[in-house]
Amino acid sequence: MECTEEIQGLWIETDRAIYEVIFGQIQVEITGVCNMQCEHCRDADDLKRDMPIPQILKIIGFGRRYSPNYKEIMLSGGEPLAHRQFDEVLSAVRENGGDFVTLTTNGSLLQQRHLDLFAKLKFKRLILSVSLDNLDATGHDAFRHYPGAYEKALNAIRMITEAKLPNVTASVRVTLRPELIGQMPAMADFAYKLGCNRISFSAIHPAGRALAMPALWMDREQKRSFIEEIYRLKTQYPENFQISTNDPLKCLVRGFSDVGQEGEIVFDGCPAAAVTFNVFANGDMTPCALMNLPIMNVFPLTIDEIVERYQQSEIVKNMLDMSLKGKCGTCDRKYQCGGCRARALGRSGDYLAEDPDCWL
Repeated sequence: MECTEEIQGLWIETDRAIYEVIFGQIQVEITGVCNMQCEHCRDADDLKRDMPIPQILKIIGFGRRYSPNYKEIMLSGGEPLAHRQFDEVLSAVRENGGDFVTLTTNGSLLQQRHLDLFAKLKFKRLILSVSLDNLDATGHDAFRHYPGAYEKALNAIRMITEAKLPNVTASVRVTLRPELIGQMPAMADFAYKLGCNRISFSAIHPAGRALAMPALWMDREQKRSFIEEIYRLKTQYPENFQISTNDPLKCLVRGFSDVGQEGEIVFDGCPAAAVTFNVFANGDMTPCALMNLPIMNVFPLTIDEIVERYQQSEIVKNMLDMSLKGKCGTCDRKYQCGGCRARALGRSGDYLAEDPDCWL
């Protein structure tokens, strides 16, 4: 799809280069409120507030200034459907350039009235990404500390797929414990047979509550098995069923993103601060949702002031320069992968350190 307007990038000058930043995705945590207590939750905002609609629109306005009009707005939480003005939020996002939106949800609060709202707003594409972390109901409920979480997620997925709304698709979002890697084929088959268009797999990051729970993290060999299994699964299904991961280490597996046309290097690694940003419900902007490393708090700022601070941020400049340390700094795939900066931060306290999960 072609953009219908010319996008001028956000120009950022460092000691090494001048970069043009064009955001491919912006993520807004519209509320910190949630009805579950998931063990892996990043849980950045202990005050559990709703983000006011004017602030949401200001953040989108900043991102849209430097983003193609066909790129994505991700609305996350907390549990987005728990926002006290959810209907108004989604309507305002749609009216202010939100053509392509992903909504992450645990599924427990989804009702028919939400589906009616989705149909009314006529998105060009709306992805409803429902969390389902285990095919065992007892295990899923225990992981999320919410009795009935599994059945509610399953019911939400069925509601979405059976509604068959134009341009509204169902996606299963799996946050995987190491011991469940072997369940991945069954999970993909489960999502496919439910009528979902995609399934995404994520490992648990050392962030939020999971920072104090190393048993939830994958080791290097487990991570390699995890990535390789995703690639294997990608070859087993038709193209209209997407199987994906946002882990930068996917770049180490041939077939994911080795080279593009005519041999050019393809960057498919850590996008934090370079092509995406996140804003928590308390107004803290971070390079990504898993990095509790504030660039600024956007609430008291105008869009022009956000632009200026983004351009001046040493965090942003270091991410763009890829001023990485350890083996990530010397790796021949540095500019293709870059490792996960959130994982480096969580494990070492240094967001520029090497990715501890890399098996090379």
